[in-house]
Amino acid sequence: MQKFDELLANFSSDKKIRIGVVCANDEVTIQSVFNEKVRDYLEPILIGDEEKISGILAQLGLSARIVSADTEETCAAIGVEMVHKKEIDFLMKGHIQTRTFLKAVVDREKGIATSALLSHVALNEIPSYHKLLLTTDGGMVTAPSKADKKILIQHGIEVMNKIGIKKPKVGLLAAAEKVNPKIASTIEAEEIMNELQAEAPDSCWIDGPISLDLSLSKEVAEIKHYDSPVAGDADIVVGPDITTMNVLGKSLTILAGAKMAGLIMGASVPIVMVSRGSTEEEKAYSIVVAMYCSKRG
Repeated sequence: MQKFDELLANFSSDKKIRIGVVCANDEVTIQSVFNEKVRDYLEPILIGDEEKISGILAQLGLSARIVSADTEETCAAIGVEMVHKKEIDFLMKGHIQTRTFLKAVVDREKGIATSALLSHVALNEIPSYHKLLLTTDGGMVTAPSKADKKILIQHGIEVMNKIGIKKPKVGLLAAAEKVNPKIASTIEAEEIMNELQAEAPDSCWIDGPISLDLSLSKEVAEIKHYDSPVAGDADIVVGPDITTMNVLGKSLTILAGAKMAGLIMGASVPIVMVSRGSTEEEKAYSIVVAMYCSKRG
């Protein structure tokens, strides 16, 4: 699939997907869960200031279940508790501080983290690329270790599996496709490639280190006589650090006209946590991906 609208068109579920919006105290957040692209599939559960939320819903001519909570901490705690009780299929961060929200998610006693690492995955619709591309991690893990990168890859594979890609192609990004003893990330990339090929050969095709142009351009691969199942056809690209992937992600949206959907993986449910500058469309597409990753039937 090349476009988010194709992803949406192929979605089906026997039941409404229950989205818990943590601190749903602002109009933009509420509008995103009632966006025409997703509203028919969702059962919104709005956690927060009941008076504010009721007023916004009335103003918009909408209705939804409200769970009253008067502080950010209480909102986050209720959202996490409802996940534990299987009353919510995925969470969305509303008008709440990221630190407060994630503190409840990763709490050792009451949290919902199931992985050793929470990570950010971004699914991108790029006009010049022939399919959706997942990039990670440009939003959470600042300087991933080798072990961290293997978790990032696993989270990326999980998302691609959920949207129908059974054996995704993974590129471990570097400045070039050669191992350079002076660049630790290239050494790690080769080690990760070899280990995953040995440990889980059916989970993905993987190549690393590999440059971005080789990952995404068949023409460049042909010119360089580079033979790899990943070359020019990557489904997932994993970077050496947050700076690399943050710059790549913003370059895709600002310079290449890409559309982006973002998720936090590593908890018992997917988490939609987009930036304040995200458009309503970007939020809607993030919800679409979360719907795939959490649907019950």
